[in-house]
Amino acid sequence: MQLRVARMCLDCEEIHEAQQCPSCASETFAYLSRWVPAPERRSQPRVAQPHRTTPSPKAVIGYGVVGLGIMGLVRWLTLGRKHIEEAASQRNTGELK
Repeated sequence: MQLRVARMCLDCEEIHEAQQCPSCASETFAYLSRWVPAPERRSQPRVAQPHRTTPSPKAVIGYGVVGLGIMGLVRWLTLGRKHIEEAASQRNTGELK
């Protein structure tokens, strides 16, 4: 059992890792790592990475290209629908062939 997941039942002092104590079925527990420090598992501590709050210039250009592509596709579909409606109204048959 790993120290990070080991729990001690506060009612019967049984050590377990389940949500309930296997001896008394109590759900009151405390993690053992509260009293016994667990050593770091990594050989070297992790270096904190700075959080980037603004997107990179490449990402901004990429989003712009995608946005322009979507706008062009919407315009193309709108014009196509307009042409179909005009063709339908000129024939007066009510059906497109």
